[in-house]
Amino acid sequence: MSQQNVEVVTRMSDAFNRRELDEFLGYLDPDIEWIPIMAVLEGRVYRGHAGVHRWIEDLETDWETFETHQEDFMPLGDRVLVFGRWHARARVSGIELTGQRASWLIDLRDGMITRLQTFTNRAEALAAAGLSEEDARAGS
Repeated sequence: MSQQNVEVVTRMSDAFNRRELDEFLGYLDPDIEWIPIMAVLEGRVYRGHAGVHRWIEDLETDWETFETHQEDFMPLGDRVLVFGRWHARARVSGIELTGQRASWLIDLRDGMITRLQTFTNRAEALAAAGLSEEDARAGS
């Protein structure tokens, strides 16, 4: 099941980057809890497909480009911890952010993503998954 979860996460991320929203939402549980990095800073959580759609609308208001790039996957049973980067270009200023580190802790149930939280700090992502840097180096 762990490898299947990695495949679901990969397909979901690819659909997001292509902005194939129907396909993207198809990987998300209808009651998803979606916690992108700015939501954490603002104390906000997006819930359900409508909430995720609202997040995408908010994102596209400020960012001309916003892509995630997953590099390493740690399957953890019904969770996947992903390390990677994101790339974004601001809509108004044109400022480009390239290679920004990110981690995502993703919970799945029955092949559907039920919760996603974004981290900019790898250690915080590991701690949220109940792991240490040593666990990550060992491949957990």
